[in-house]
Amino acid sequence: MPLFVLNTNLPASDIPAGFLKAMSMLVAKLLGKPESYVCVRVNPGQMMTFGGTDAPCGFIELESLGSVGGEKNKKLVAEISDEVVKQLNIQKDRFYIKITDINRSDLGFNGNTFG
Repeated sequence: MPLFVLNTNLPASDIPAGFLKAMSMLVAKLLGKPESYVCVRVNPGQMMTFGGTDAPCGFIELESLGSVGGEKNKKLVAEISDEVVKQLNIQKDRFYIKITDINRSDLGFNGNTFG
C-alpha cells in the first residue's frame, strides 16, 4: 500500500514523463513490496516557498503499512532524495520527506481495511 506524494512548486511541464513510474519502481524496491500496491501522486504547480524563497522546492510524504521506521528511514530518505535531485533537479536542501507507518486498521482498500 505504499503511497508516495510529492507536492512541488515546479510546473507540470517540468515533471519528466517517466518520473511517476520511476518513483513507483523505486518505492516498491526500497520497501520490498509489489509495485502493484504502490500509488504515486505528484501535485505540481503548488504555491510553495521553502526557506523564504520560491526556488524549486517540495514536500514529500511516504506512507506504508510497515517496512518503514528506525534505521531503514535513513536509506529511504537517501535514495528518494537522490532520485528527486536526478529527475527534478530540486536540491536536497529544498524539500522535506515525511515517513509514516500506517496502522493496518486505519487504511481501507477494496471495501475493507487491512487489519
